[in-house]
Amino acid sequence: MNEIYTTVQGRLVANPESRTTRGGVPFTAFRLASTVRRPNPQTREYEDGPTNFFNVTAFRTLGANVANSLKKGDPVVVYGRMRVNQWMRSDNIPATSVEIDAYTVGHDLTWGTTELVRVSRAQMDQTDRLSDEAIQSVHAELEAGSGLDAANDEYDVVPQPTGLVPREADREDPEREDSGRELTAV
Repeated sequence: MNEIYTTVQGRLVANPESRTTRGGVPFTAFRLASTVRRPNPQTREYEDGPTNFFNVTAFRTLGANVANSLKKGDPVVVYGRMRVNQWMRSDNIPATSVEIDAYTVGHDLTWGTTELVRVSRAQMDQTDRLSDEAIQSVHAELEAGSGLDAANDEYDVVPQPTGLVPREADREDPEREDSGRELTAV
């Protein structure tokens, strides 16, 4: 049987939910709504077509990054393996859902800008005390102790995103008090 790989553009219906499989594999799931816009030949204006809903699952590091980066209403582009799941509801009515095992997820830059912030390790729960920068730094140094030079080690401890977008002037003088501007929803 051939597998179907697809790219879907849409918006998150709700905030992503993070969990762990019975086998201990972390994952994040979210629901995606994708609405087709087509021109109406009579009115010469675009109209919304039917909305398709997809259940999207991202595993491991991708799942952790999705949980820390996306929220309800965000416009995203998802690429992954699609499958159609047919099942019986509790009231004995057959139902169908479309699921995507995500390989890539990103913001749809048609609607705004974003900036990649590399993380030393993806953390599912940023409020967990083990995700503290000092603890992550120590863990990186311990792992680097296996013959790697700690000063040039591949683990970089990066600051948490602030939600501010730097302006060109801020890059020249990062100590300015009013550096950056707050991101707003489009």
